[in-house]
Amino acid sequence: MMKVYFLGTGGGAPSKERNLPAFLVKREGFSALLDCGEGTQYTFMKYGFSSVSLDFVGITHLHGDHVLGLVGLIESMGMLNREKPLYVMGPSNLREFLYSAFEYTHFRPRFELRFIDEFENKDLVIKRFKTCHTVPSQGYVIQEKDRVNLDVEKLNRIGVKDWAMLRKIKEGNDVTVNGSLLRHEDFLITRKGSKVVYTGDTRPCQSTVDASKDADLLIHDSTFLDEPSALTYGHSNASEASSIALESNVKLLALTHISARYTDSRPLLDAARRTFPRVVLPDDLSFINV
Repeated sequence: MMKVYFLGTGGGAPSKERNLPAFLVKREGFSALLDCGEGTQYTFMKYGFSSVSLDFVGITHLHGDHVLGLVGLIESMGMLNREKPLYVMGPSNLREFLYSAFEYTHFRPRFELRFIDEFENKDLVIKRFKTCHTVPSQGYVIQEKDRVNLDVEKLNRIGVKDWAMLRKIKEGNDVTVNGSLLRHEDFLITRKGSKVVYTGDTRPCQSTVDASKDADLLIHDSTFLDEPSALTYGHSNASEASSIALESNVKLLALTHISARYTDSRPLLDAARRTFPRVVLPDDLSFINV
């Protein structure tokens, strides 16, 4: 199970209600931070999250509200004697941005920053996809790998209890018991891995639909209620985000990057639900189990 923390759900400029974009995804000892607006490390400290244990950072684009917190976060990791590598994904010029900032602030991380195009470990895969903003931008798909478990009850009913035999079946091998061939596929249960998609800033676009297909959670740019300027500034209205969710057949849509002009965000939620009913509008520091 993945747990998604909404550390900052505002956009452009912070407000009293919403911090700048930052989303923490945790799964069984693994932590991924998606975007890192100004103030993110303060949120980490205030609510007891560990920056030293962070494994992965994904930046969607280099507008300040999505990236200006990253230099300070990395420098603080260094002061806390972090040793393990930090995996980093982002636009092609993210590396140049970071190391220029390190040079001018007279800092050099003692731990390794590994700039990568895709991440995979034994439990999940993180991939990026192109989004439609005013500058080069990308979203992220975090996909759990499917889990295969033995149908132990079914095996017990036919008298198979030997752990060496059970292990062979789980590894995908057919076995013979008392002269009868047991096909491994008849005794395996596959649990589909969960899928979380985060767009960053974007207009509605086909690449988001393709990346979000059948996702368990889509976190989509919903900067405005119903503003023509959404097109000008490369953002989405709440109703447009819900149309993408409907077309993508996602289980749940979370609206985010809410403009500071909205002190009451309920109209955005109402507008989205007219098209797609399974919508939430998270407050800062809320979370969703996926």
